[in-house]
This record gives sequence, structure tokens and C-alpha cells, in this order.
Amino acid sequence: MPRRSSEEIRVVLCLFLVLFLGVADSQIVSPLLPAIRARVGRSSLEMGHLFTGYSLSAGLSVLIWGPLSDLFGRRRGLLAGLALFASGSCISFLSATYGGILGGRVITGMGASMLSLNTISYAADFFPYANRGWAMGSIFSSYFAALILGVPLGSLVGDALGWNAVFGISGILALLLAALSIVLLPPPAGHAGEVRTPVSLIRHARVYLDFATSRGSLGALVSSCLTSAGTTGFLAFVGIWLHDVFGKTSREISLVFLTSGAAALLASPFAGTLSDRFGKKLQFVCSNVVFALLLLVLPRLAWGVALFVVFCGISLCAAFRQGPMEALITEVVPAATRGSFVALRNCFSQLGIALAALASGKLFDVSGYGAICLLCSALTLASAAGMTLLVRHEHL
Repeated sequence: MPRRSSEEIRVVLCLFLVLFLGVADSQIVSPLLPAIRARVGRSSLEMGHLFTGYSLSAGLSVLIWGPLSDLFGRRRGLLAGLALFASGSCISFLSATYGGILGGRVITGMGASMLSLNTISYAADFFPYANRGWAMGSIFSSYFAALILGVPLGSLVGDALGWNAVFGISGILALLLAALSIVLLPPPAGHAGEVRTPVSLIRHARVYLDFATSRGSLGALVSSCLTSAGTTGFLAFVGIWLHDVFGKTSREISLVFLTSGAAALLASPFAGTLSDRFGKKLQFVCSNVVFALLLLVLPRLAWGVALFVVFCGISLCAAFRQGPMEALITEVVPAATRGSFVALRNCFSQLGIALAALASGKLFDVSGYGAICLLCSALTLASAAGMTLLVRHEHL
């Protein structure tokens, strides 16, 4: 494994922590919902709006943050995102009403979208494409870390100190990370540290239109959308499937996620390094093909070792494709518009997640979990095909 400079390690560590905070925050509300509902006395439907408000604010506001990231730089965008994230978390911490908590979550979602966008763009600006797979794989292992560490820790804090304490601690951590980012994140060389001349909203709209009509960038957008859809569909209903078919408890189901998440967390940096050596596009496509095949096997298994092995294999495939995918999507457009492209990509991914969740819910009721896995397998293969046929830059 190549030697990494101390500066590279510091940058990766800082961006890992920033993304970890954003991902953990988006997941931590679910175990806190019963306590929040008891406090504010609202229906389950209204409690669901806490997720909807967060997601909508994140998905829509990122289209504004993308051009601003290109204009003012990723480092400023990260610091602004952490400040906005901290503000929203503090509002949720101090609120005793449903409206106040909802407003806090909307603001937090806007801040979280800035964190994701600028983390990806900063890493792409800082690391050359030749070793960007390692950087992205290491940074995005935060997704798995948030699943196996962040959510359980948040639940423990909520049980011990109250649900609002979790939001308060999130706000404090955001401010601490802002201070850490000032120390650890140097302004990347080139355009990312410069302030650009402002351009019009019409110009921004044209930039987004160019992304959607250019073959390479369109391929990356479609592939990202299909990848997110294929992942979300099978994950959303695997817990219900394990409960309904095998009668497993929440603790037993969580063991599946903990085991597979730990494997993916450990594999992500290594997977990124492999993609730098053998090719990011090739590794992304191969990982998707294996991912799709394992999805076809999963619903045919009984509870036992084989199911754990296949689920771990699926998680490892996700880890092996994540770093290469992030490296690829940041290379198909010029650096000067990278923030805008990542913003549009994030919107496409959210669209894929929403459509997959809707379709999977209907499929599960009609045809069962096997039909969901079949759909997600097809979406994953389509993602690989889109990347192969449309993204044809020779150096990728």
C-alpha cells in the first residue's frame, strides 16, 4: 500500500469526521421518534414530516450550494455548512414544540447538504485522480461507521440524557469540527481557494442543463441515480423480510447490519486503493455485477451463516464501488464546475432513493421481498451499463 503524507491523512480524517456527523445525524432521528412523539403529542404521520422536511430541504437547497461552492471554494462551504448544521441542531435542542423541532430539522438538512457537497468537492480538488479512489473510499467509509457506531451511541445518549440532548451534542460537535477544519484543511491548490466573479441564475441553469445533455456527465448522473435506487430498495425492506419470514427480533436483525457494516468499514480504504491501481471504472462495474448477482441469491436463503455471508458480500461490493464512483463523478466535469455537478448528482441520487422506496413498497405487498431484490438487481446492472456505455473518458 502506498505511503500517504501526513497532510493527506489529516485531510482524509477531517473530511471523514465531517461526513460521519452528517450521515449519523440523518439516521439518528428514527430511534428518537418515540420519545419526541411522546413530548410533542403528534401523530405518526406528522412525525414522518421530520424526515420529509429534512430530505426536501437537503435535496433542494443543494442546487443553490453547488454554484456557491464553485464560486467561493469548498473550504468556505464546509465551514458555512457546519455553522448552519450547528444552528439547526441547536434549534431542535432548545425547542419544546413540534414546529420548532421541524424547523430545526429543515435547517439542519440544509447544512448537511452543504457538508456532503463540499466534502466530495474538496477531496476531488485536493487529491489527484490517480489516488482519489483511496481518498474517497476512506472518507465514505464514514457511512458504514455511522451505521455501526453513530446510531447506537446516539440512542444511548437519548436514553440517558433525553432526545433533545442528542441534537445539542450534534450542534457542539459541528462547531468543534469547524474549528478542526480551520486547522487541518488547507485551501486546495488551483481554483478552489479563489473567489470567482458572480454569475447569473440563468448561467447556473445553463450549467445544469449542460450536465444533463453531455454524454459523460449524463452517464454519471444516471448511474448514480440507479446505484442509489438499487441500494435503497433492498435495504429498506430487509428488516421487515427478516422479521416476517424468519421471526427475527430487532436485536437479531441489527446483528446482520453490524456484521456487514463492520466488514465494509474495514474494506473501504483498501478498496479505494485497489481502484487507483486497477481502474476505477472497471472496479465500479465489476462490483455492481457481483452486487446484482448476490441480490438474486439473498431472498432464497434461510436464516443462518450463508445469509450472513451473502449480506456481508453485498456490503463489501458497496464498499468496493463507493470510492471509485465518487472519484469518477468528480472527474467527468471541469474542476471549476465540480461543485455544481456534485449538487446535481446528489439530487439525482435522492430521486432514485425516493422512486425506489415507492416502488419497493408496492412490490413488497404484491410479490414479496424476492421481487424487490430482482428489481434492485436490474437497477444495479443498468447502473453498470450506463457507466460503461456513456462515460467513455479514456483515463477513467
